[in-house]
Amino acid sequence: MDYKGKIRISPLFFLFMAVTSASVQAQESVSSVKESAALIMSLTDEYEASWLFDKLSELEERPAAINSGEEDEIARLFFLTEFQVRVLADYIRKKGDVVSLYEIALLPAFDRFTAMLMAPYVSLESSDRKSIPSSGRTTVIMTATARFNGTSGDEGGLRSLLRVRHEGKVLSYGLTAENDPGEPFTFKDAPGPDFLSGYLMYRGRGIIDRIIIGDYTLRFGEGLLVNSGSWQGSWLSSPSFMTGRSAVTQYTASDENNFFRGIGCLLGNTARGAVIFASSNRIDARLQFDDDSDKVAVTNLVTGGIHVSASEREARNSLTESVAGLHLSWGTDKIRAGLTSSITWFTLPVQPDTMKAENITAFAGDRLLNVAADFKAGIGPLLFFSETAVSFPGSWAATCGIRAKPAGRVTFNILARHLSPGYYAFHSGAFSAGTGASNETGIAASAHVELARHLFVGAGADHYKNILPRYRSSSPAYGNRIEIKTEYLPRDDLSLRLTYTSSSRDYDLTGRPGIPPPETRSRKLLAFTFTCSPVDNISLTTRASASNISPSGEKGFMLCQDISFSLRKMPLKIWLRYALCTSDGYDSRLYAWENDLLYSFNVPALYGECSRAFVMLSWKPSGKLELRAKYAIMETKTDPENQLKQELRLQCRIGF
Repeated sequence: MDYKGKIRISPLFFLFMAVTSASVQAQESVSSVKESAALIMSLTDEYEASWLFDKLSELEERPAAINSGEEDEIARLFFLTEFQVRVLADYIRKKGDVVSLYEIALLPAFDRFTAMLMAPYVSLESSDRKSIPSSGRTTVIMTATARFNGTSGDEGGLRSLLRVRHEGKVLSYGLTAENDPGEPFTFKDAPGPDFLSGYLMYRGRGIIDRIIIGDYTLRFGEGLLVNSGSWQGSWLSSPSFMTGRSAVTQYTASDENNFFRGIGCLLGNTARGAVIFASSNRIDARLQFDDDSDKVAVTNLVTGGIHVSASEREARNSLTESVAGLHLSWGTDKIRAGLTSSITWFTLPVQPDTMKAENITAFAGDRLLNVAADFKAGIGPLLFFSETAVSFPGSWAATCGIRAKPAGRVTFNILARHLSPGYYAFHSGAFSAGTGASNETGIAASAHVELARHLFVGAGADHYKNILPRYRSSSPAYGNRIEIKTEYLPRDDLSLRLTYTSSSRDYDLTGRPGIPPPETRSRKLLAFTFTCSPVDNISLTTRASASNISPSGEKGFMLCQDISFSLRKMPLKIWLRYALCTSDGYDSRLYAWENDLLYSFNVPALYGECSRAFVMLSWKPSGKLELRAKYAIMETKTDPENQLKQELRLQCRIGF
């Protein structure tokens, strides 16, 4: 039977699984972590997934103690805006402990959608409880991933990851060591593992709020200049277009390039204070040699972090990036402003290949000076935010927007941006349709409405223009994105979600002589998700999605069933998935977020005629020990034989 036939009969199979699983007994209530994580992850692009899963895993392991009333603790909920953090902290300090998330939903700048996102990641314990023991808390996580592929042309291998974190009231430290598949563990010109990261953080109570020595991330304003922690990419369904709270935090992810390595110091606090930072970090870049094979320049920076091929190994840590800067902030209850300045210099000059149209305005040189000013103001249900930045050499960029809550059940956002083609910032993370804060002008708007009890509708649209040529567009290009999401939540254990997204952009029409004319290509996606818990600690999720690509006419369809449950007499939780997909090609591929190990993520692209299944086990013999194992298998129908990919992941978490 072919895959299209399987998809036609699979709804009956999924229904059978749901009915039979209702007889399984369990002892604990279902956690909504998975669905909340899926919602948060759906607000962003793939390139931010690693950073987001790190933050979500930290929150799942230690929820934010919001009743402490401390902005630093509440700001761990990175998807909240700076004003939401301040509003919640002020409310708790004035009114006392929050006893229900529905109470938060009624606060200015909040809504039920945001409260639902917060639910799995907050603790409502009384503020007189200490969230961290006097001796601190230490966590060790060891992960190994092995891939076994059925064809010799595919890359397999073993990925190993070690994370050690100690969190204390005064001193905290962490270590991350990673080896990607195919990369050797060697001490020759390297620290052993392919990637090694660490930090030591001191928290003070006087003028020095914190000092971080080692690896750290920064986020100021709306991300035009600095937002190395991401969470601001090209999402439309967010409760707000504003970034989270300005912060200097320890770096715990495994991205090998987008972080700072050196020292960062916060004096005062992020509302009224200063951040001083200095960094020197070796990053990946494509080298350029002279006739004597001496290194003279780099053509571009590399962000992948994989060093398997000869060119990737040559690019590894080939350029030293040094950064020094200062951020000043001042604020009251209704107004906050900040000023940021930084200087960046490289050990080798950047000389892009200007014969390519997309590199005409690319950065060239070995020095860059940036200055940015941000401003936020809130009056009742209306919040205004903006940031303007300039780069020398280069140009300027600006973004501004409004978040309004005209009624208790209505939230509205609008954001306008102009990112000049000649504006440069190497650690930016502002709202944009692309991956960098340049060469784009656009306006975006969204609305979230509670139409009736338990019925929520959100819609967002973004229209933008690439001012000068970019990759795959040799002339100015237009693009737009639309998203409509309807969600019905009659009970805490039942939800239905229907999402429609559409995106289009001008690309070069290939196969024509001379200057290629533009061709508008669009991708439409319709997705339905049904989640229920027929009995305690059993969760069933059914997903169905379809994609359509024009003008090629490619189509794709996917059905996916998830089941998770816990056993009665032993601390064992089991996740199961079975997915079927048929598509006309890679452009019509479909994605479905998978449950995975702690601090890990997996979002496989399903295309062609394929099936994917996995089983994951979590065993917690005590509160200090957890063992996880995951086995996944994916079969793709190809000529002359089917392609089989298998993956085994093992993980051990120890806490003390």
